[in-house]
Amino acid sequence: MCRAFLCIVSISIFISFSVFLNGCEKDSNMMTPSDPNSPLTGATKTFTSADNGTFEYDGFRITLKNETVPRFQNGTAGSVVFSMNTSSSSESGIPALPSGYSVISKFLKAGPEAFYFNVPVQVFFPAPSESSPQNLVVFRYSPNTMEWKIALTSAIDTSDKKIGIDVLELGYFVLAKKQSADNINSDFRQGGCVFDMEELWTNFILTVNTAALEKPEQLALFVNGFIGSTYSGPIFQGCPENKTKAIVPQGTITFWVSKTVCQGSDPQVFTYSIPASVTVSDPLEFNGWSTYDAVTYVPFILPAGGSWVPGRPSSGISGWPSPTIPFGSGTFQATLTWYNSSGGVTDLDLHLYGPDGLHIFWSNRTSANFELDRDWTSQLGNAIENIYSTTASIPSGNYTVKVQHFSGVTKNFNARVILNGASINFSGSAASGEEITVYSFNVP
Repeated sequence: MCRAFLCIVSISIFISFSVFLNGCEKDSNMMTPSDPNSPLTGATKTFTSADNGTFEYDGFRITLKNETVPRFQNGTAGSVVFSMNTSSSSESGIPALPSGYSVISKFLKAGPEAFYFNVPVQVFFPAPSESSPQNLVVFRYSPNTMEWKIALTSAIDTSDKKIGIDVLELGYFVLAKKQSADNINSDFRQGGCVFDMEELWTNFILTVNTAALEKPEQLALFVNGFIGSTYSGPIFQGCPENKTKAIVPQGTITFWVSKTVCQGSDPQVFTYSIPASVTVSDPLEFNGWSTYDAVTYVPFILPAGGSWVPGRPSSGISGWPSPTIPFGSGTFQATLTWYNSSGGVTDLDLHLYGPDGLHIFWSNRTSANFELDRDWTSQLGNAIENIYSTTASIPSGNYTVKVQHFSGVTKNFNARVILNGASINFSGSAASGEEITVYSFNVP
């Protein structure tokens, strides 16, 4: 069943959702389901590689450091449109959270999805009704495995009562609270550690390299099995406000320690050549929202004998994925994303139909006002297709964005549409030969 995130924009818009089986042909007639999902509001903000700052919407906040947005291969600054859409309930067909947890915040779809940043992005989740951060956990949904997994806390906004996580890739999230003590999750007691080092104008970023937990079975609870999780601490105007802390499961953990300059436009990342180790054996106990009085953050430092090496963590499963090269954006932008694994490869196609016979897709990539600048076929990994307007104004008429399953296995996907600064997300699943209407709108 198709599911949609929709927003109200300033121009006249009509919406239709459709599914039609048509073999492997490129065009088809469409039919409309009887019960499309209700519209949802969304917002966007553009950042370049040289920018740091925040993007706030509906109580949520995204914080970026300098050089978060990847640069182009020639070294020039890239540009990315960030989006946030929220809902009081989850998308249709999404499973419930693991037992023992209750949702205490809205669901957040943050984009762009399937996009790897140069350094981690910080996402904050509001918890104004909670008396402390104790037992608050952010969950992230994987459309590939259809599971919710824990993304551990990296920062706490004590004044605004928000929980922060650091991620190299945005997606679908929700903040929850542990309630019961009758399953494996009851043994997930949050511990804490702190990298006991500060340098002027320097951001330190921790990346989990190895984890020998007191309860190894807990690794399955976390995004990517906890390995590769990142922490960068609270940021103000691009620079750290305090030492880098990490909330972690109890056990012995090694971190890659990386650093960047937080002022100016130096894109270089340095990583210490030897991982730093810490053993966390006690749970954190928060005194209200004061993280500084929490008992106890275990301090650790860099081991002797290493050196700072240019580059991001890149070894094994704890390495950071290569940054995604930014793609085009404009008054209108439609981006289709999915994931191709070695056991499940799919070729989905993004289409834009418009007035006077306009049809932008893989075989006709440009017009006077639009361009498809990213086309994906059978490559493994994060798949992205992108169509955007190349002119400030869009010709009057009716437009429709569609997704077509051209070849391969049935695949979950997300399509984000941005129009005049507002955003929508349409999450669905496409089977062989299926063509789905994602969004339709009218420009007077």
